[in-house]
Amino acid sequence: MKSPRAPAALATCVAIAAGASACDGGAAAEQPVMSPSPADVAVLAEDSTAVDVATRLGDGAIAPTNRWYSSLAFGEPGLPVFPKPLSVATIDGGLTLGLTTPGDSADAILAPARGDITVAITGASGHGVVSAAGPVSVTVTWGDASMSLAQGWPVVGLTAGPAVEAELSVAFSATGGGVATAVVDRREYGLLIEGGEVDGTALSLEEGGTAQFFAVPDGGEADAFGDALGDVVTGVEWSGWAGQDVATTSLDYGTPTVVAMPESRADKAQWGCDLGTYATINGPYAVCHMQEARWDVGAVAPRDALELEGVADSQRAAIRDALIADVATAPELPADTYFGAKALSRLANLLTIARSLGEDAIAADLAAVLTEQLRMWADPDRCATAADRCFVYDSTLEGVVGYAAAFGSEQFNDHHFHYGYLLHAAAVMGAESPELADEIGPVLDLVAADIAHGEGGPMPAIRTFDPVEGHSWASGFSPFADGNNQESSSEAVAAWNAVALWAQVRGDAALEERARWLLAAEAEAARRLWLAPDLSPFAGYEHSIVALQWGAKRDYATWFSPEPSAMLGIQLIPASPAQAMPLAQVGAERIEQAVAEAAPRGFDVQFGDYLLMYLALAGDSQRASAWEQAIDLPDTAIDGGNSRATMLAWIAAAPHRAPASQ
Repeated sequence: MKSPRAPAALATCVAIAAGASACDGGAAAEQPVMSPSPADVAVLAEDSTAVDVATRLGDGAIAPTNRWYSSLAFGEPGLPVFPKPLSVATIDGGLTLGLTTPGDSADAILAPARGDITVAITGASGHGVVSAAGPVSVTVTWGDASMSLAQGWPVVGLTAGPAVEAELSVAFSATGGGVATAVVDRREYGLLIEGGEVDGTALSLEEGGTAQFFAVPDGGEADAFGDALGDVVTGVEWSGWAGQDVATTSLDYGTPTVVAMPESRADKAQWGCDLGTYATINGPYAVCHMQEARWDVGAVAPRDALELEGVADSQRAAIRDALIADVATAPELPADTYFGAKALSRLANLLTIARSLGEDAIAADLAAVLTEQLRMWADPDRCATAADRCFVYDSTLEGVVGYAAAFGSEQFNDHHFHYGYLLHAAAVMGAESPELADEIGPVLDLVAADIAHGEGGPMPAIRTFDPVEGHSWASGFSPFADGNNQESSSEAVAAWNAVALWAQVRGDAALEERARWLLAAEAEAARRLWLAPDLSPFAGYEHSIVALQWGAKRDYATWFSPEPSAMLGIQLIPASPAQAMPLAQVGAERIEQAVAEAAPRGFDVQFGDYLLMYLALAGDSQRASAWEQAIDLPDTAIDGGNSRATMLAWIAAAPHRAPASQ
């Protein structure tokens, strides 16, 4: 690898989904598909690593870890989930729902769950089972009745198999337009029934009958909303593809209906977004009448190395000196799936720098270490005799679990963070040695599939990724009253870069295309929700960034530190080469503002290295300042997954002029 590898634009894009629509209106290109099959999974030993967790799964349902609704299937029952703008929770024999209302404080934006309407299903008991699950939608069933939810669909659907009766907590009155309404705490709710009736608080549905509960939007009317509803949404087809300039997400709700999307995304003229708006923690959502939604974000080129060819000789010399020192003082390699994989990614970065500087002897030494470590991680039988650096297949939760686990990864927490680091190291070495890629491929392909699988096969599709929100969810079981969450948007971006690079090495065009879509979408969401959010609706919030995104809350907080440097730093690590341009698109003013808050007294702080790397993206003068301060930065301020050589190389290779904010 003598220079960063950015894949050439594919002649025709590839749609990645069940029943995917054609890309850009044309036929999707046929590409070789190398996604793992059940036979491939069999190379790993089976071990259910989370046997004690309570599950509520129907026969044949895919275990939905890392979804916005995962708590419906796992752990203690009754926790709310948040299909914006609603909150929904199961109760014993039914459900409760309400319209959330965002508020703010100095350090948080939050919209807690509400139980304004309770639906008690006659004869039902328990909290139901998840009978169908996908990246966008979920169905929960109690015997003869089922509840349908979907992200982007601001409705709770109830469908009767045989006839169903239910008692409502509030009385609904007919409007004369086919919709019944009720007001709870100054919030107006609507109810559209097909094949049944409501009489006050008594709801009756015939066999196959449906009830659709909704909150009337601001500026909207119940009857107009009801007129726009079609059938109950019982599944959402998703697809994503990437071209040279843009990446596209497409959703099909299966019926003309009502869809709520961020106002910044909604094509109001095309989509008929005249039904009102909802306030959410992410800002206003437009309410539209549509079946299919499609939007573009800027494409991001996967990269495995920094471009150092144009760097000044004096800077190259400083980077070389740092490289020699970093290699000479290499720490012992951890053995768990997070810090162990992160350490290998660090070595891979040093290897690419050594190659760029012509330091082939150093590169060879690093390659030898990486080869030895990757062979251990990719040994399918290693877990039979070792407690670390190995993988098993959890057939209960349908995924790959690494030993030694870290941060709850045995419960499928943070898999994309952990596995992204390992796949990055594997991709760098696989590009150097195709023979090694073939050797480690059977296991590393499964690691990639765990987080980026397509539809069909032995693992859930895009396990962590939410196509509607445009970002991933980190918690496997989501045992929280605020829904699921993701802290490090940047590690998610780095993960999809790593999957794309690994797919290039393996010649898996379908996986590469999927990863390029995920990379672009996650990078856009990182700017939109974490690093450069529109916070104008939340005057009480006192920060320029968000550090932790929940289903019902946005926090200036982390899981590990209260320090301002941690709030920003966790949105920057590991500063992979592919992150440079997406981060620069935050814009110089926002970058400078965030860094000033994160390091008001200088950069000898946690993640001080990444803060300087980020500051270098704010333009020429800041790049020069960051370089000078990075030269003298104490070793204690350099993250264990980073190195002084990588920090200096990043700063030297940073764009010379920050793009305008996007």
